[in-house]
Amino acid sequence: METTEKRIADEILGRYGQGQRNFVRSDLRGIRWQGHNLSGADFNGSNFTQAQLQQANFSQGNLSNAQMAKAQLSEAQLVRTWIKRADLQGAMLQGADLREAQLKQACLAYAQMEGADFKKASLIATNLEHANLKGADFTQAVLSGADLRFAELRHVNFRRANLSGANLSGANLRWADLSGANLRWADLSGARLSGAKLMGADLSNAILSEASLVHADLSQAKLTRIDWAGADLSQTTLTGAKLYETPRFGLQTEGLLCEWVDLSPTGDRSHIHHLGPDEAQLFFRPSQPQVRVIIDSPLEAYSHLVIASFYHQIARKFALLESPPSIQLTPRRTTLTFNLNQESHLLAIAYLIVQPFKDAQATQSSIVELLKTLQELDGVLSPQEQAAIEQSAQRLGPLVGQLKPVTMPGGEADNFFDAPIQVLLQTPAVNP
Repeated sequence: METTEKRIADEILGRYGQGQRNFVRSDLRGIRWQGHNLSGADFNGSNFTQAQLQQANFSQGNLSNAQMAKAQLSEAQLVRTWIKRADLQGAMLQGADLREAQLKQACLAYAQMEGADFKKASLIATNLEHANLKGADFTQAVLSGADLRFAELRHVNFRRANLSGANLSGANLRWADLSGANLRWADLSGARLSGAKLMGADLSNAILSEASLVHADLSQAKLTRIDWAGADLSQTTLTGAKLYETPRFGLQTEGLLCEWVDLSPTGDRSHIHHLGPDEAQLFFRPSQPQVRVIIDSPLEAYSHLVIASFYHQIARKFALLESPPSIQLTPRRTTLTFNLNQESHLLAIAYLIVQPFKDAQATQSSIVELLKTLQELDGVLSPQEQAAIEQSAQRLGPLVGQLKPVTMPGGEADNFFDAPIQVLLQTPAVNP
């Protein structure tokens, strides 16, 4: 077998030396080409499984669709090489040079790539799950839609990289540099970002739930509409972050460093909110605004079906109702709990969700009266509190008198929807 491998290796090297470059679909399993120059060669669809290719030069060549599982490519030259849809699972690429390489839809799961250079490379929809990329350089690389779940990414350089829509859940990004990176719609749930640099990064609509951002720097980062429930922001720097329509609840914020945030819709600093030394803890809070409806009746299966259908229709018509309630049951009572992302939605949501009940009209009148009472406290409230009440009025106003009475189906549902209800609003201190 060793003789056959050597004969094939020598034959191809000889043909390469004569100027031939077409070696597509070659069977090169286990071949030993350490340090050889094969730049510009076309190995599309070839089989390099467990090949020894350390320090080999494939620059500006074609390895697309190649089978390279567990191949040894440490310190290999792959500059501007086409490696699309290639299988490099478990391959060794420590210190490899892949600048401007094309790796779209390639599989690099479990590969060892410490210190590899991917500057300006294209890794669109590439599979990098569980890969070891410690200290790798992805400056200005494109990794949109890439799978980086549970990847080892300590000290990786992602400066100005495009990671939009990438899955980085559970990844270890400690001390990684993501300054100026595009992380729009990325999934970073459960990721470890302690000490990471995210200055000026765009994380709009990203998921950071349960992520650790201890000592991370998010200065001037765009955090519009992100989901970061349960994230740890202890000792995090957040000055200048853009937080339009971003929930500020369910966060750990001990020692948070934040002098001001941008709450403007476009991030143009038209709505700056300054925070004093002790105000960050009030601005970001562990609790979440809730509306609870307590019904003095148990919830039977048919009533459950009816109310689920009603709230589905309400959600389709009114964007305020973003998610269904959680339900708690006792032999005598039913509690519906709606978790909200914005306090300004509290009164409007309460007004909407009581509509199917017999007590709806009386409850809705009480909600309107509550808003009027708050508005009359004009001289007592701070400017921030007044602004919050005005936002609540803007949400509630269009609903008042516009909802049509609901005719609920008779029969078994009657007792549930005719039962007395109690509405509870849970909110921390009013914020802007």
